[in-house]
Amino acid sequence: MKNVVIIGANGRSAREITSRLAQQKDVALTLFLRRPHRLDGIATDTMTLVEGDAHDRDALRTAMIDQDIVIVALGGEDLDTTTAAVVDAAEEAGVRRIVTINAGGIYDELPEPFNTWDYQRAGATRPRNRKSADVVEQSSLAHTILRPVWLTDETVTDVELTRKGETYKGTETSRASLGKFIADIVTDPNSYVGENLGITQPGTDGDRPTAYR
Repeated sequence: MKNVVIIGANGRSAREITSRLAQQKDVALTLFLRRPHRLDGIATDTMTLVEGDAHDRDALRTAMIDQDIVIVALGGEDLDTTTAAVVDAAEEAGVRRIVTINAGGIYDELPEPFNTWDYQRAGATRPRNRKSADVVEQSSLAHTILRPVWLTDETVTDVELTRKGETYKGTETSRASLGKFIADIVTDPNSYVGENLGITQPGTDGDRPTAYR
């Protein structure tokens, strides 16, 4: 049995991950979020809901005891701070495997003119997202960092990957593809260890996402 905890379990991407992990019979799933009632009708009796704040290292550490894999689906203006708290708690609790969702653009790796368009709309988030990725890479944890771009609710689960240092491909990432990709990593926790990956929906190259054209 694999014990898996999702930090920030209320988000739309987190729900895509949860629904897929719920189908894996060898996964015991813990959902960590500030307001567990938000998952009423979504969480099942086989899941453990933990009320807690990602700024609270003690709460995080308690939730991570005996966990094998931690999945970080946080966002917000202090992502670097909360990521540091999660990493510290995971190391203290003895967790070895971490998967985090970050964002494309943090290395100025998006192709032009998409890079300029994205920077004009979300450039203010890049420094803290970059710090968040740095914290994970500098940790002792076996990590995978995923860098999606503009998220959609498309049902497609095919992905196109780029590695750190490579020019990004595509302008969109479906939440469904994030959910499936992370669930596949849980199936094989040795996959993509040490990787920092751009992840997109194939066929979405262009100067901006479809919804903004």
